[in-house]
Amino acid sequence: MGRIFKTPGDDSTEATLRAMHITNELDNYYERGVGWIRTIIAIIITMLVVSAYEFHSDNSIWENTADWFIEKLTNWVSGLVD
Repeated sequence: MGRIFKTPGDDSTEATLRAMHITNELDNYYERGVGWIRTIIAIIITMLVVSAYEFHSDNSIWENTADWFIEKLTNWVSGLVD
């Protein structure tokens, strides 16, 4: 005998377990949906902040990142060749 159910052969046990399972699945879908919505909102805010920074300054984050990556790649390749 479990802590929750007194009679395991009862039909209400199966119905209760089914209801708990459905509720848990709906909760999982809700949490995933909210997580994706938060992610999309964070991406949009980040895009706006980066665009505003690049517009109001002479820096380009994309060009700086690409230049840094190319420099690191060049150093790595030259280290392998030497």
